[in-house]
Order: sequence, then C-alpha cells, then structure tokens
Amino acid sequence: MRELKPYQSLHGLRTAIDNGGRFYNFFSKAEDQFVNPGELAKAAGVFTAGMKAFLFLEMAQQELSAADRQSVADLLDSDLRKRYLRYRPKTMLPSDVEKNGKGGESLIVTGYARFVEDRRRITGLIVVPAGKVMVMIPITDKFNIYEVFNDRSMREPHSLVASVRRYRIDHDGPIRFGGVLRKLTFKDKTNKSHKFYLETTFYTKLPRVDDK
Repeated sequence: MRELKPYQSLHGLRTAIDNGGRFYNFFSKAEDQFVNPGELAKAAGVFTAGMKAFLFLEMAQQELSAADRQSVADLLDSDLRKRYLRYRPKTMLPSDVEKNGKGGESLIVTGYARFVEDRRRITGLIVVPAGKVMVMIPITDKFNIYEVFNDRSMREPHSLVASVRRYRIDHDGPIRFGGVLRKLTFKDKTNKSHKFYLETTFYTKLPRVDDK
C-alpha cells in the first residue's frame, strides 16, 4: 500500500506512464505516445497490468478534466485500453458500499476516516493462506481497520477500510481509498457488522474544505 498523489496535468501523467517499461520490456520505448502493459505496470509499481495497475491509473487522473482522461485512455494500446475500460474501478460513497458493492471488485471510496482503536469491535474473519491450506483469522490480526463516512459528521452508515498493520494512515481530513472489496465472515451471524471491507492498495490525502 502506498500514498498516491494525483497528477495535476496531462503532461505529468503521460510522462509517468509512457516510460519505456522495465529493462526486460525490450520492445517498449519511452515518450513514443504509446503505452503498453509493461509501461503501465512500471508506473503503478506492480509487475502486471491488472487490477492494481488500473486502480493506479484511475486514481492518478482524479484531478484531470474529462477531455484529458480521454487522452490518457487513447494512449493505451488497443488491448490494454479494452481491459482498462472493462475493469476500471468503480467509485462509491462510503454509505453505498454495503448495499451496492460486490466482492472482488476494484473500488474507490472517498470520505472521512476514523481509526478503530478497540480491535474487539470488529469481529469479522478473513481467509488467508497458511502453507498449502487456507485458514480463517480475525481481520484485525492482519489489518488496521478504519470506519469511513460520507462527511465529517461521521453519521451512519459507513464502510470498512483495511490497511496493513505496519502502516498507520494519517487520516486527519478527507481521504480517498482505492483497493479491492473483500467479503467478511462471522462466526456469530447475530454480531455481523459488515459484509465487506476494502483492502487498500493506494490512498490519497485530500485538501481540507469546509462542508457545505
């Protein structure tokens, strides 16, 4: 997981993604007005142009105009552009995640976050690999949990966002989270608080503004 600052200009983002790829991308060339999967993966800090790379691209252009975003899409090679348009992340309000979200989809959520200090409040379980088998562990054993609300009044409903335990996010003010929506499991269905949590890949700190 890492902090991502959106590009303020088309030129800046175009330079970042039209980068020639890594040393083993023999047929890539920087600044040729043509972006292939290897170049996008390099810009995103991943090794394949899949869900995380598309999430990077979507969050990196949040401050650009619609016309500039179209120019970014036009830079992608035809197959990459088709996959990006098919799998590009959805954007939802925190209050809509529980009713409209689907497990496994890439999602961007913007709002005001509150760190869950008491780990006993979140009792959901997640599936993780343990050698050759999969086991269920409490979500708080692996992640820090944040409750994210539509505005700073922090009224219900809200969504859950998870970040790796070693990484505490500075969440003072509005913040945008991007990641993959995962399902939560509960031993006791009567104590079920949420169906999903967002496993964060990127986040963006946003300027403070007075709520209207």
